[in-house]
Amino acid sequence: MKKTLSIFALAAAVLCSCDKNADCIPCQEQESQEPAMLNVSLGFEDEPQTRAVTAYTTAQDYEKAVNSVQILVFDSSGKINIYKDAGTSVSGISISTTTGTKSVWAVVNGPDLKAIGTEAALKAIAVDLADNSVTKTDGFVMAGSTSCTVSASGATANVTVSRLVARVALQKVTNALPAGYGALKIDNVTLINVVGNQNLGGDAAISTWYNKMGRKDGATAATQIIDGSTNAASCPTLTFAAPGASVANGAAHAPSTPHLFYCFPNSTSTDKTGFESSFSARKTRLVVAATINSTKYYYPVVINTPERNKAYTVELTITGLGSTDPDQPVSKGAITAAVTVQGWQSGATYEETI
Repeated sequence: MKKTLSIFALAAAVLCSCDKNADCIPCQEQESQEPAMLNVSLGFEDEPQTRAVTAYTTAQDYEKAVNSVQILVFDSSGKINIYKDAGTSVSGISISTTTGTKSVWAVVNGPDLKAIGTEAALKAIAVDLADNSVTKTDGFVMAGSTSCTVSASGATANVTVSRLVARVALQKVTNALPAGYGALKIDNVTLINVVGNQNLGGDAAISTWYNKMGRKDGATAATQIIDGSTNAASCPTLTFAAPGASVANGAAHAPSTPHLFYCFPNSTSTDKTGFESSFSARKTRLVVAATINSTKYYYPVVINTPERNKAYTVELTITGLGSTDPDQPVSKGAITAAVTVQGWQSGATYEETI
């Protein structure tokens, strides 16, 4: 379903006196041009598509919450033309600007941007993974932009805002072990090798990693594996879950709402595995930790180059004993993992067997 939030911006003639309650820039910095009408429309999409695995693309309330809207209009030179803090309003917003070629940005649930002077500075604003929240009153940072030419007869700018994060949903874990193993217990699930930094432009170089190699941040020993207690995950509400679910042989753990995890895009093409005293870039993995016959095993599923605003759905079938290291692949044939890449916006699909 496509959800659209409409904001109407009025481009008015530039005067050398400003309403004290209006958003305006100093008169000497404004362009003296003809009055025109600029209509700005914000929207985001969640359109499920049929895939081999039933993709989970339902947007949670906190994922689509709009708690603040900021509109920034830049002129053709990239300088700020007008800034508007629209609060939580999504319609009836009046913005005074000038005619000409414009770049129109909308930032939802973002930091205070009123001091921004150029489009380049806006795009460079840093966002940490922790700036996103599963609390509806905080929500997820979203941004988007478009360009348009505002003439005296008016113009329309359709801006699609999207989340900066990718989402990974663990939808089902099936116990297909040989019958003699009996039930297994899903102790916890962790998203590891998580990229923790991004910018509003969506093109930041990776500089921050969370849950590196499945260990707590700052770990100095291979034994400091994230468990949610002694060794905590970073941004735990976004990267960690502890189902504590017992799954009988031949049964599955399939909660009505999948376990959801979030990260920034990770374009790392090469990969390393296992614990190293000095971390190097590697692929993001969703790791299921399960206890089988009193021994804990790990089942990592590689999330290959997660992208912004795309949802990745994982269904995991456990057919054998796993790895003893959360960042180490399982021996071939131990598990079967089906991974669907499905957008909150549209995305590709692939299946993976490990």
